[in-house]
Amino acid sequence: MRSAMALVPSGRSGGAAASPLLMLVLLASACGSAGAQPTATPGISGSSTAVNVALREFKVELSSTTFPAGSITFNVKNAGTVQHEFVVMRTTLQATALPTTSAKTEVDENSSWLERMGEADHIDPGATKSFTVTLPAGAYVGLCNVPGHYGSGMRVAITVQ
Repeated sequence: MRSAMALVPSGRSGGAAASPLLMLVLLASACGSAGAQPTATPGISGSSTAVNVALREFKVELSSTTFPAGSITFNVKNAGTVQHEFVVMRTTLQATALPTTSAKTEVDENSSWLERMGEADHIDPGATKSFTVTLPAGAYVGLCNVPGHYGSGMRVAITVQ
């Protein structure tokens, strides 16, 4: 690269008399670099998909129930008046047909029909908890497994493509 002095017409000094245009050119060339690395930007390939979840008596609401495979962050807000939890299960069963414990008050999380992928538990009213999981394409169910809540309707089918 040529020096700044070489860019100044002959017969003039390169000091404070340098033109503003010349200064802009020099500044622009100093800012560019062949070694500059791109930075990650939220919302582009390789980033996590954010899903907002609202739990209330007695339903589960998601900002979306279908999303791409990969890293997914569930932001879970308890908008209800009692403690809740949010569990994501991989399963081929319908959301309304999950196996329950012998007392029939909870989903049997140890069933061979279910694979727990992640959860936020013990969420007090008004509180928010988040968790991130990597989900391959498939069928899932999001649910609250506090005794009696699944059976009262706190479940939702989720599709990951």
